[in-house]
Amino acid sequence: MTELNKHILILSKWYPNNNDIQLGVFVKQQALLLQKKFKISVIYVQSNDTISTDFKVQRSSHEGIFEQIIYFKKAKGLFGKLINLKRYKAAQKIGYANLQSQVDLVHVHVPIRPLFLALHLAKHKNIPFVVSEHWSGHLTGAFNKKNFLYKYFYVKLIKKAIKISCVSEFLKKEFISNTRIIPLVIPNLIEQYEPKVELDIKSTNQIKILSVNDYINSIKNITGLLEGFSIALKNNSNLHLTLIGGGPDENLILDTVKKLNLTKSNLTILGRKPHSVVLECMQNCNFYISNSNFETFGMTIAEALRAGKPVISKLCGGPNEFLNSKNSLIITSKKENQIEDTILKMSNTFQTYNSANISKEIIEKYGSAIILKKLEKLYSI
Repeated sequence: MTELNKHILILSKWYPNNNDIQLGVFVKQQALLLQKKFKISVIYVQSNDTISTDFKVQRSSHEGIFEQIIYFKKAKGLFGKLINLKRYKAAQKIGYANLQSQVDLVHVHVPIRPLFLALHLAKHKNIPFVVSEHWSGHLTGAFNKKNFLYKYFYVKLIKKAIKISCVSEFLKKEFISNTRIIPLVIPNLIEQYEPKVELDIKSTNQIKILSVNDYINSIKNITGLLEGFSIALKNNSNLHLTLIGGGPDENLILDTVKKLNLTKSNLTILGRKPHSVVLECMQNCNFYISNSNFETFGMTIAEALRAGKPVISKLCGGPNEFLNSKNSLIITSKKENQIEDTILKMSNTFQTYNSANISKEIIEKYGSAIILKKLEKLYSI
């Protein structure tokens, strides 16, 4: 069997969908890369409160991927969780029944939930599967807070995979501590992007700062970013921050904006945006900022570097592996007013960074040829 004939089925807990167009963009990017060498299908299942039927299937074939996003009607009440579990499994099987050819290997991203179909296929059809973990819960302590049964079955079930990977050395260390399993490390792909128009962003007086996040404040600490930005504004009124994202803490973010009296003249909140728009915004900023407490990889930070932009970030996990003095300023969080001081320093120095070298360095670490080679190794049986 040639690689082009080998059929890989991707099952992921996170994937761009109608509820969240930014969710798991890195999984889709990887699928688009893989279709150059393999036949790729994707099944993603998501609950939905608004559909009138038990299941709604969206199918598409584009850019070499057969993609199925299947929504199931979310049940509530006493038996809601049990019903939703059954519907999730049923939705996966609906997707599998619609596949156009025999699957040779299953790739599960972010267990446990997507494992259901992979385990079924391994048992009944002898189809092997691999697992990739991206979850920050191994860093935040969320995994250790799970009950004994969850942790027991998590380890027991992923051990059935023929190979397991994590997205960074930092995540690998915590993953081993939690599971006693030694994974491969396969970073996320950093997509190469060419702007449609050459932008002369350095000619404007306004300094454009960008931050892209899921609105989960305990992990991303967006309120801390806004507080630091508001103080920095008092020293430099030319600063302008653009936020892209969405999530469960959106109201908290908006309340913080109101409390700090931040206005549209200095702050733009765009909500969730397609990945193409995010990449455009990367090109159109002067520098990027992340205030995350934890990152398993740091996808948007790396994408900003790919665009040749210097970044401000904490050493929060995954980004530790690619941030350095030539491409970033680090928030140590040990010093009072660290965020605002770092913003002001970057505002005065961003033009001194070598954009071409910043971009080149990240491509050499996470470009398509390197990541594809690592994935081929993951898939070799």
